[in-house]
Order: sequence, then C-alpha cells, then structure tokens
Amino acid sequence: MNWDALGAIGEIIGAVAVLITLFYLAAQIKMQNRELEKSNENVTAQLSVDLNNMFINNFDALMRDKEFVEIYLKGMSNQPLDEIEIIQFSLFVNRWLANCETLIVTAKAEVAFDNDYDLDFLYGNPWIHKLINTEVGARWFDEEAPLLYTKNFLDKVGDFRRKTFNHPHPAS
Repeated sequence: MNWDALGAIGEIIGAVAVLITLFYLAAQIKMQNRELEKSNENVTAQLSVDLNNMFINNFDALMRDKEFVEIYLKGMSNQPLDEIEIIQFSLFVNRWLANCETLIVTAKAEVAFDNDYDLDFLYGNPWIHKLINTEVGARWFDEEAPLLYTKNFLDKVGDFRRKTFNHPHPAS
C-alpha cells in the first residue's frame, strides 16, 4: 500500500469522524431544545398562575374588607372621600393599572398569552378605565401615574381613554 492510499483512507476516516461528531452535536442540540421548550412552558404556566394570583389579590380587598368596600363604592360613585380614603382608593386604582402594564409587558415579550390578548383590549380594558374615570382615579392617573409608569404606556392608555370615554386630559 502506498502513501497516497493511506492518505485517502485517513481522509475517509476523518470525514466519518466529522460526520459522527456532527450527528452527535445535532442530537445534543435537539435534546437541549426540547428541554428549553419544556422549561419555557413551565415558566409560562407559572407566570400565568402568578398573574392570576395578582388579580385575585386585587379583589381580596373587596372581598375581605367591608370598610374598603364602602370606600370603593364611594369612590366609584364619585362621593366625597376623606384624605385616607383617597389614598386607599388611589392605591387600589394603581394596583389595577400595574396589573394591566404587567399583562402588556408579558404579551409584548411573547412570554405568555401569545395571541390571547389584543393589546388594544389591554390598553382599553374596561375595568381599568372604569377606575381611572372616577374623580379620584382620574386625578391619580393625571398626577401620580406619570411618576410610576412609562410615558409610552400612559400615552396609550390615555389615548384610549380620550377616544373611548371622551375624557379630557388632564383631569381638573
């Protein structure tokens, strides 16, 4: 056997070794992708549970605290609230706007709710607008919300608010 034949055999063995390595790497990548997908599904499921818990916690104030229910009813019907009640009602409004923003961030990041929620529905969520269209809610939205939320988020909520509810901006 001459050197050329040995060289050719060596190249064939090398090529086979490269192919085996590539198949092995492809199998490893496929397995990692499956595990990553499973992990993403678990994270998405946990995020959904966490978001639902946020909503449940928001309603807890109304379910468990009779005094707050009275504040809520006064706030929703634009009856006068004392200073403490204004703070409590405003923070309740803030909780709901924070939930809305969380849902929007989650939907935009395609982490959860892929195609489940239309962003316009989230920005124009009737419950949120019901709260921010009260006298106290409107004042909070115009004066306090800009200190807590991004301008882009507030502009989109505000645009929907003006378009749908003919609410002037800012509240007086």
